[in-house]
Amino acid sequence: MGLQQLELFDALPSTPELEKKVVFANEKIKVKLKEKTTVTNLPVKKIEEVPNIVSPETITANSNKRGRKSYKENYTNIDDMNVPDDETLHQKLYYSISEVAAWFNVATSQIRFWENEFDILQPRKNRKGDRLFRVEDIKNLQLIYYLLRNRKFSLEGAKEYLKGNKHKAELHLQLVESLTKFRSFLVELKTNLTT
Repeated sequence: MGLQQLELFDALPSTPELEKKVVFANEKIKVKLKEKTTVTNLPVKKIEEVPNIVSPETITANSNKRGRKSYKENYTNIDDMNVPDDETLHQKLYYSISEVAAWFNVATSQIRFWENEFDILQPRKNRKGDRLFRVEDIKNLQLIYYLLRNRKFSLEGAKEYLKGNKHKAELHLQLVESLTKFRSFLVELKTNLTT
């Protein structure tokens, strides 16, 4: 697929020197800076004022407890899947289960459980019985994680969805990843403009 251009401000007149500035680009999205506009000061709520948002201080204060994490602690950072990009992933042929579990922010037992439940996960095993994950397995794990944690599918629902709509799920996941990268870029841009 080619690079698609996202026109955010079609109604604004463009200037040639600003038209050439590309401020963000990846395989799916390209953002160009056109013209500076003034934004009215809207009231901004702090994290404490917004209901159902857990502040990072609360999470670190409660992380010293023993035992299982609460439901709220487990699902506050759903978007914190730290899987490296494809270039970095292709540097090694196999990854251990502990590395993969750390990327998905889950326990290794969760990865083993998903392996037993989903047929598309088939990591290699060495003579000792250790699981070795290929890039293909990690991509399948991303799909499973996306369906179970982000889309809130049940196990049976995710299995059925992957049987009939695996390609569609992969496209949705790619779109979500691109938009997440774009969002983080915009947040970073906003913080740089305010400082």
